[in-house]
Amino acid sequence: MEPAFTADGVVRLGTDLCNWFLFEDGGEVVVVDAGFPDYLGQLEPGLRLLGRTRADLTAVVLTHGHADHVGVAEQLRQELGLAVWVHEDDAHLARSAEGRGKTEAPMLPYLRHPHAVRFLVHFRTSGKPQPIADVRTYADGDELPGGLRAIHTGGHTAGHSVIHQESRRVLFAGDLLCTLNPLTGARGPQLLPRPLNLSSTTMLDSLTKLEGLEVDAMLVGHGDTWTQGIGAAVSRARNIGPT
Repeated sequence: MEPAFTADGVVRLGTDLCNWFLFEDGGEVVVVDAGFPDYLGQLEPGLRLLGRTRADLTAVVLTHGHADHVGVAEQLRQELGLAVWVHEDDAHLARSAEGRGKTEAPMLPYLRHPHAVRFLVHFRTSGKPQPIADVRTYADGDELPGGLRAIHTGGHTAGHSVIHQESRRVLFAGDLLCTLNPLTGARGPQLLPRPLNLSSTTMLDSLTKLEGLEVDAMLVGHGDTWTQGIGAAVSRARNIGPT
């Protein structure tokens, strides 16, 4: 997937299966989520689209610690000295680069979906992320580089958080919601599928934290950017329920 603007000051990188983002604010650029390790070659083209270089990068902000979101973070930390931020409850995931661990449902029944097989093969063949040797932790409500603010929304992982930029009316939703289900291939706002979550019930509860936000663009880890209102996204996800 070619780098492309997807919201005000935001460039979307990745593939049709997994996204990561560059967010520019006042000439400085924050990496939001970090894709898979093999995505690193997309960095320079994305920066050029913003009219920036690696020297303008200031930090990496992670919505959570899963492998498909921490991919290039340690490489950027080592090569450029960037601070890598993650919620305190996901710090162990980021530092260890461990797998998903125990989730609320088995993966096997989902393998009937061709999209699940494609996603899992991509997961296995896009590089193994390095453990992040040094992370900085944030908590619910903390201000982060780039004028970003963390909102803890547990359920996908213990420390999963969405990242809000109020003045740009942008929300990085991570894996609280997707618009392309990684396992079923279904499109439109919905929860991540149960084999990838600690608790879909907790995720549904976490959606209440999104309803009062002023958001023109919701950027997700899997799928296209949603621009039809955060209320509509939350309502649709609730109506569908666990996937």
